[in-house]
Amino acid sequence: MRNFVKTVVPFIPALMSVFGGITMMISLELFFTNDHLPEFKNILLLLIFLSSILVVVVLGFILSKTARLKFSGDSLSQEIQKLTQQVHYFRDIADILLRSSVWTPGLKEYIDEEFSNLNYFLVKEFYKGRSKLALEYIEEKDRYGETEILYLETKSLLLNDPSKSSVKGYMNPKEYDVRMLKKWTEHKVGMGWNHYFGFKYNQFKEELDIHRVYERHQERILKYATQLDPIRYRGMGFSEELISKLGMHLSEEVLPQLLSLTSQSVRKVPKVITVAFILIVLLVIFGVIQPTITLLFGLNVVFGFISITVVVSIIFFLMLSIYPFVKREING
Repeated sequence: MRNFVKTVVPFIPALMSVFGGITMMISLELFFTNDHLPEFKNILLLLIFLSSILVVVVLGFILSKTARLKFSGDSLSQEIQKLTQQVHYFRDIADILLRSSVWTPGLKEYIDEEFSNLNYFLVKEFYKGRSKLALEYIEEKDRYGETEILYLETKSLLLNDPSKSSVKGYMNPKEYDVRMLKKWTEHKVGMGWNHYFGFKYNQFKEELDIHRVYERHQERILKYATQLDPIRYRGMGFSEELISKLGMHLSEEVLPQLLSLTSQSVRKVPKVITVAFILIVLLVIFGVIQPTITLLFGLNVVFGFISITVVVSIIFFLMLSIYPFVKREING
């Protein structure tokens, strides 16, 4: 019932306006006589004037709304660029970790050669039965102390297409595809770092020896961390705690925020602008052009009735819609 009300309520102003317009049309047909013709012409002139004013007002609203959308779009674009650069840093960190010796000897060859067509998302979605390779991996896993899945997760961060598995010669894109962001967010990419290098590290420190990362690579990771957030990572040295904290930062903050903002940036023209544009078209046709032609060429009064009915219905619609619109704008 609640969903039904939510669906119907937005259409009430339009339905009432149409009903009011039909009622007015019938009334004009029933009660208009030739004695009213002089006043009728004056009404049409007034209608043209009123419609012209409404066109200017609605057009001004469209231009104002468009300017506001452009301003918010520019702000959105700046925030997206900032988050995109942060994902670049995380990917560069992932690349360093992938190429490092932090992994148990043989693990990289095992995954990259025996399961070269497998990626993290196929494993996480094995229950959908889309990949026999994922099922084979599930049956054979734990050869390297369960760290194979962490390797696949780290590798997935370098993908630009969720259907691919190879990350050779990866490049950071100008912007990230929504599909890729959804996959990363859905499967909480980054939480593996947080778990394996965090509260699970004592259990896996033999399979994941953080000190096997070359010193120059440690310095690069520290540099990326301070570029990501100078305050959060201030005074931290290279350690499993740093990688764990980076994983939480990526999974819980950066990826969800970038997905949300990117999704907002690809939205269509707001409904209110579409409605306003339709109103302008109706006002110009039925409030200006049609009554002008009716007066100039002495057309049947029915055309004048139609013009009056449409314009009054539009005014009625605006009166009924203005409060809900203002309320939505104030509430954000």
